[in-house]
Amino acid sequence: MRIGYIYNPARLSPGAHYTEILDDIRRTAVYCDENGYDSFWLNEHHFGFWGRTPLPNPVMMAADIAARTSRIRIGFASVIIPFWNPIRLAEDLALLDQLSGGRIDLGMGRGNYPVEALNLNPMANPQDQAANYKVFEETLEVLKRSFSNQYFEFHGEKYNYPAKGSTWDRTIPSDSSEFFDLETKEFTKLGLMPRPIQQPYPPLWQVVDSTRSIEFAARQDMRFIMWRPPAAKLAEHYQIYLKAAEASGIKPAATGPSVLRDTYIADSMELAKSEGGPHIMRSLNFSNWRGPEIFLQPGEVLDHDHEQKLRKELDYDWVHPRSLLFGTADYVIERIQELRDVANTELVLLSSGSLGTELAKISLQRFTERVLPTARNI
Repeated sequence: MRIGYIYNPARLSPGAHYTEILDDIRRTAVYCDENGYDSFWLNEHHFGFWGRTPLPNPVMMAADIAARTSRIRIGFASVIIPFWNPIRLAEDLALLDQLSGGRIDLGMGRGNYPVEALNLNPMANPQDQAANYKVFEETLEVLKRSFSNQYFEFHGEKYNYPAKGSTWDRTIPSDSSEFFDLETKEFTKLGLMPRPIQQPYPPLWQVVDSTRSIEFAARQDMRFIMWRPPAAKLAEHYQIYLKAAEASGIKPAATGPSVLRDTYIADSMELAKSEGGPHIMRSLNFSNWRGPEIFLQPGEVLDHDHEQKLRKELDYDWVHPRSLLFGTADYVIERIQELRDVANTELVLLSSGSLGTELAKISLQRFTERVLPTARNI
């Protein structure tokens, strides 16, 4: 089993200075690098509403981490690619892969919050799912073509590269026929400089929570990461992925699904609940707009009253056995073994949720000492 750590700065108190947040990200990344974790992941959010502390540019943060680490892979879960200019993002990611020595895993998302999309790229507003998907799909294709070809072009509904009117009236190299029309003086292709070390491109991931997204990831030969489904449901999702890949004639790179697990290691199950429970439930209920469906077992149907109660407020005792690695080291090892046995899980991403700096630090150290040596061999 591969074990990674995803750092979500929103878990810190809103009163923390941002320099404290940056220092804690750096400290945690170096700790994971030195203590045998496979990967360290970052996410992207904007504007800092609701008392949360976002990381608006995980690519820039990853460059900082790359300079401080030597072994660990650096992933994104995720970069919200519809919010970026595709060419600018391609250049930044390619340079980052060079700076890191080829240690980047590119996890991508479409974006959930309209306030972010409307102020960064209105045509990617998730309230218009068709438009959002189109921007995501075209941006992904631009990334893949620019990473893997010396020269490339793309002409879609949302983006066109080279843009019309891209002319040049200076001296042109002798091999310019590959990317330049000598008669019209217009560029016919663009070339990324530099391109990534990892060819044809870094490992691609999509963070998903719907069948449509799972199938899209399979058709694009991307690995996928899910946030919080139970092991049996994760296995069911992976079968959907395999069928979509087979229908597209693709042999997936992924040998199994990957999943995020909110994690807190304590000396007893009771302490895990009393110390960590209030923090994680505050975080889960903040994002409970998805409802309880993401935690359901295959075929499970809730009665109306119970469903409405959980939509209003998720309960620790209901969520815990389905999705939380909260408990003793032995309990957490059992749940990781379950993920392997039931779903053949490829990668587990540990998250400290909204535990706060000190509890997150304590839990990570306990996981390193009490769980990681066994988990790596599962």
